[in-house]
Formats: sequence, C-alpha cells, structure tokens
Amino acid sequence: MARSLTQRVEHPLTEQGPASAGASGTDLEGIDTVLLDQLPESVAVCDAAAVCLYVNPAMERNFGRPRAELLGRVVWELFPEVMGPSFQERFQQVVETGRSEEFECHFAARERWFVKRLFRGHGRVYVFSREITAEKKQEATLRGLYDETRRAQRHAAFLAQATAVLASSLEHDQILERMAHLAVPTLADGCAVDVPGLEGQVRRVAVAHVRPGMVELTQAFHARYPIRMDDAEGIGRVLREGVTEFRPEIPPELVAQALAGDPERLRATRELGVRMYISVPLISRGQVLGALTLVNTESVRRYTQADVRLAEDLARRAASSLDNGRLYMEARDAIRARDTFLSVASHELNTPLTSLTLNVQALRRDLDSRAPEALSPKVVAVQRQLSRLSSLVRELLDVSRITAGRLRLEREELDLAALAREMVPRFSEDLARAGCELRLDAPGPARGHWDRMRLEQVLQNLLSNAIKYGRGRPIEVRVGADADKAWLVVRDEGMGIAPEGQARLFQRFERLASERHYGGLGLGLWIVKQIVDALDGRILVESAPGRGSTFTVELPRQRPG
Repeated sequence: MARSLTQRVEHPLTEQGPASAGASGTDLEGIDTVLLDQLPESVAVCDAAAVCLYVNPAMERNFGRPRAELLGRVVWELFPEVMGPSFQERFQQVVETGRSEEFECHFAARERWFVKRLFRGHGRVYVFSREITAEKKQEATLRGLYDETRRAQRHAAFLAQATAVLASSLEHDQILERMAHLAVPTLADGCAVDVPGLEGQVRRVAVAHVRPGMVELTQAFHARYPIRMDDAEGIGRVLREGVTEFRPEIPPELVAQALAGDPERLRATRELGVRMYISVPLISRGQVLGALTLVNTESVRRYTQADVRLAEDLARRAASSLDNGRLYMEARDAIRARDTFLSVASHELNTPLTSLTLNVQALRRDLDSRAPEALSPKVVAVQRQLSRLSSLVRELLDVSRITAGRLRLEREELDLAALAREMVPRFSEDLARAGCELRLDAPGPARGHWDRMRLEQVLQNLLSNAIKYGRGRPIEVRVGADADKAWLVVRDEGMGIAPEGQARLFQRFERLASERHYGGLGLGLWIVKQIVDALDGRILVESAPGRGSTFTVELPRQRPG
C-alpha cells in the first residue's frame, strides 16, 4: 500500500512536477504541501543532512508532536525508537544513490509497527510512514492459530500412533518399553518409565535416548543414586502423590547450589545434562501404576503447557493399556486355574468313587461266603473314601460361600489347646500310613471367642498339608497363648517352599507341587486364610526348600470392637 501511495503522489513531488502557487499554499520550492497535508500517511521532507523541512498533519497526530517541535531538527533525533541505526543507514543510501528504500520498523516503546518508504526528489529525501500495528497483530493472531492447529494435528497424529503401538502388546514391561522409545525423539531427547517397587524403592522399567551412550550413563547414575518413593520432588513425588511435575528450566547455578556438599554427584548430574523435564503419572482406577518422564538434553526445543498436556494424554493411554494387559493376564490366569481345578477335581473325586465302587462290589460278592468280621477292612476302606469325598465336597461348598461373601461364623467360648488335643488322635491312621510321628505340645488353656467348626477346619487342613508334604518325617503341633492372643503352630520337615512360591501359597487353586504326586484341589490353605482373616487373625509361614515348613496361626482372644 505504501508503494501505491508513493506512486500516486510522485508527480507533484518530482523535480519535473509543477510547483503550486497562491491557493495551493506552496511553502517549499517544488513541493505541493496542500496535497501532502491531505494524506492519511505520515510524511516528512528532509534535506540531505536529515534536517526536517516539512511534516504533514498526519505525522503530528500519529507521533504526538507539534510541527513547531519537528521542523529544523535531525529527523532521527526526534524519533530514536523508530529511526535507529538501520534507518539512518538506509537514509544515507537514498541520499547517495537516489534509489528508493521500503522497509518495516518497530516502535518498541508503544508496540507499534510502521512501513516506511524513502525516496529522493528536488535534492530532498521524502519519508512516508504508514502504521501497520493492527495488521501485525492480526497476522500474529493468525500465525498463532495456525501454529496451534498444526501442533494439535501433530499431537493427534502422535497419539493415534501411540495408541496403536501401546495396543500391540499386553505384557506390562513391554508396553512401557515401547512407550519410552515412541517418545524419543518426537517428544524428548530422553524418556524414562519408572514404577513403584518394594519397600519404598522405585524400579526403572524402560529408558531411551537419542544418544545410545546416554542410556548406560543414566542407568549407572540411578544405580548409584536410586530414586525413592519418599523423595520430596521428582519421580518419587510423582509416583507417591500421582501429580504432574513440570520444570521448564533447570538453572545450572541452582543445581550447583543444591549439590554443593556432594561434588561427585554434582559432576555426575552435569554429565546427564538435563535442561528441563516433564514427569507425569500413569494412573488407572485411582492407582498410580508408574511415571513417564521426558527430558531435554540436546535440542533447543522449549517445553510448554501444550507439551505437558500431550505427555499426560500419552500417560493416560499407556495406563489404559497396562490396565487392559493386567485384566487380560488375570482372566487368562483365572481360566488356566479353572481348567487345572476341573482337571484335578475330576481326578480327586473319581479316585474315591472308583475305590468305593470296587469295595462295594467285593462286599456284595462276600456277603454270603465270609463271616462279618472278614468284611471289616472293606467297610473301613469305604468309610475312608466317603470321608475323603465329604471333605472334597465341603471344600467346594466353602469356596462357593466365601466367594459369595457368605462365610458365617458361630462364635463361642473355646479352648484352642483342648480342641487340638481332641482332634490330633483322629489323624492316627493317616499318620501311620504316611510314616509320620506327631508331637503335640498344648499344655495349658488357650481360650478365646472363636468358631469351633471353622477352627477344626483350620487345624485339619494344616495337619493334612503337613502329612502330605512331610511324609516319613516328624510333625510338631504347638498351642500357646498370652494375654492378648493365642497361637497354633504346625511344623513339618518335608520338602519346603521356595521364597517365590510363598507369595502364591494362599491363593485359590494354587498348587506348588505336581498333582501326580500330591493330591488335593489347591484350596486348603486358601480356605484356612479366609477363615483366619474372618476371625481377625493372621497366618504366617516360614519355609525353605528341603528344610520343611512352619505355619503359625495367631488369633485375638477377644473379638475386636
């Protein structure tokens, strides 16, 4: 627009243009000031030394200075904010070469923009100025909207890719490993994923970096200076509180001040070169599953709140994938446990049924040919198998009741020591068949308010378990009490349990030994724990492979509350 303006007024201002006279109000030779006075653009006419000879009313209005203050002064001394060294250099070029110059300049003090055009005529330099502040602001707004739209499109494309990648696996650590490598270098120079560990520790599951050597350096750093859940800030706080932590800048002097007392750690921290980071929690169903941390060490990018939102969106998708994977694994394990249970249950139920059938058939054949006393061993065998069937059916019924939340307790005043002395003789036949010697230590009363039938079930399952796995070895049963609690201890010297197996010991349908060599449905210890929990007690196990197992049940003597 400035160029068209100049073209429109060029004729009356050129050396060949007619000079106005009389009514035209000519004040300077060769210049039609009446025409210039009507222009909306600011106009100044200067000599070769940049001394202002004329200004139009628009310039007075636009720059807020009366004409009397402007005439006779060097133009860039009047407006140093707009007419700085760049303007002065262009002005001199126009004086020397006669070529026109057009450019933009910024009035920083008032955030105003102008387009300026300089050209020479009649030995003078003409300065046209048009303010373009509104256009600049509109351009900036449009550019911002464009940038925001492009950013949103990139983020949407990235999240679509992330969703596909995260959904391609159901394995916990593999999901997190893929997420870390997905984020580099699109979102960060480096990415780490951490999850809560045991005893306040933090376990690093995945790490990726644009420079592979930094992965090893980072792992070495965190091995020497491990992250903990109780850290006041950083990943530990994100995992503990489930909040996002954003540091758009990490001043080196602040790091130096914080680690002034540990020069070795300060050196190692500087080697990592973290300039800024975003750490966001992975949350599903109200539980913090992990933390995703993005760091910048190499690039010149700057993190903004838009990057924080993108990291949180990625974390939500990762948490959803982890939750889906967990549910899938649980469903798979449940199906596997169900199939194993059905296989074992059919075997366990079929064994006594087969024995019963054979014994009943033999009894029918012998009814007429033998004396009644000759039939006694078969009757005993039938009774034993009926008892086994009854026990299996009772376990299955207990599973149904406990799962449905219908485990009822009939509490009464009860002596646990007397109960043990009463029940132990019932296992004499099983002990004899297994070749186990049992020692009972229950000298004094151990009274409490418990359910008799359920405690019988606890002792029966623990003793049966000890006889099954401690075959041919001694078994010890101890009962004791103090002012607050009573305890029942069953110890065998059998095969023992590895530490990794102890964590699964009280799970439903869990079997730590082959069903080919050890019978049962894998329900006994699970039922024991459910009963003990219902009685507000606890059950402990101490064991090691080849050194036997000790199960300790502790029960409060009085019902809480």
